[in-house]
Amino acid sequence: MESSLESDNAHYIPKSDIEVLSQEIDNELGMYRIRTGNKIRYLTIEVDAFDEDTMCRPYLLIPELPSFPNAPWTKMDICRSNDGSLKVTTSDVKLQGVGFVWHPEKVEVLSLKRTRYYRHNVHEVIFNGAPAIAKIVRWEWELPRMENETAVYSFIYQDQCAHPEDPPIAPQVLAHLTEDGRVMGLLLEKVNGRFPGLDDLARCEEVVRRVHDIGIVHGDINRYNFLIDDETGNIRLVDFEHAKHLTEETARAELDSLPSELAEETGRGTTTEEKIAIFED
Repeated sequence: MESSLESDNAHYIPKSDIEVLSQEIDNELGMYRIRTGNKIRYLTIEVDAFDEDTMCRPYLLIPELPSFPNAPWTKMDICRSNDGSLKVTTSDVKLQGVGFVWHPEKVEVLSLKRTRYYRHNVHEVIFNGAPAIAKIVRWEWELPRMENETAVYSFIYQDQCAHPEDPPIAPQVLAHLTEDGRVMGLLLEKVNGRFPGLDDLARCEEVVRRVHDIGIVHGDINRYNFLIDDETGNIRLVDFEHAKHLTEETARAELDSLPSELAEETGRGTTTEEKIAIFED
């Protein structure tokens, strides 16, 4: 006969199986994207439920959390009741994902080993034994930007197929990234390279014009969104989340801004890790 302790444990997720993957905390709420075993779930905690240190540090927070039911749920809300006890509400609402799916491959994000941090939503991972770049949506309000970037990469792919003799203008899309089956990001080829400077203006203009020929403006052509490929010397553009359909005016303005963008030395637009490297040089 199963003991009472074993029976209780079977109904709850062990704390050792809980990992905070992302967190955002403001004056009212702490929002957490968490892994429980092989599931991604979302946790919202009112800031007066725990002290500030506990809210900000996952290694302090996880032991203080109430038991997580080992049952279907996607969201949990935690607050303090008037008597000081924790009030917990769970729901199994369907989580939204990227709707525009065009690539034939899908890869579950939890199956990838993270090896390097670039930004809150961009990591280096290992895919098929080689480094790749994972760019994901952490929160539902980030979905429109990923939806936009996913569509732009499809336009770039179609253009590359139509002009196979031309060098690529962006990293190759390896797959859509999924969480529990819903599409939440892109898995991209990792391009090793350097950032351009004013000496590379003509070649950067050429790449920007090729993007314009597809019918879009990039929307954020700071120098850290260009990479000069170490292997081929070709220039690639990254980060298309702000891209939009062009007009003659927006295309001209984007090209006119390029010289000042390539002269940028403050690190604006790059990652935290890359900023450190820039200021150490």
